[in-house]
Amino acid sequence: MQIREELYGEFELENVLAELIDSRPVQRLKGIHQGGASFLVNEKWNVTRYEHSVGVMLLIRSLGGSLEEQIAGLLHDISHTAFSHVVDFVFSQSKGRLS
Repeated sequence: MQIREELYGEFELENVLAELIDSRPVQRLKGIHQGGASFLVNEKWNVTRYEHSVGVMLLIRSLGGSLEEQIAGLLHDISHTAFSHVVDFVFSQSKGRLS
């Protein structure tokens, strides 16, 4: 699989990375904004968790990271939901303190 990213350039990816990128859990990240609702304030902040995760993978790759490290970079946000860090803030507020 060939992948081109604006910041990091063009890469030929190993099959395992291509399969992970095409997987449903990674594709789901395309619908989750990296900065939560910040894109509503400034449309230039319209980066998805998918774009962020692929970028992290490519950054690790460009720095000479192993295949395992690239996989970890790609999957590091896989469990995030929309507004996930907002929930962290709400829970810290409900305990009567800021974390």
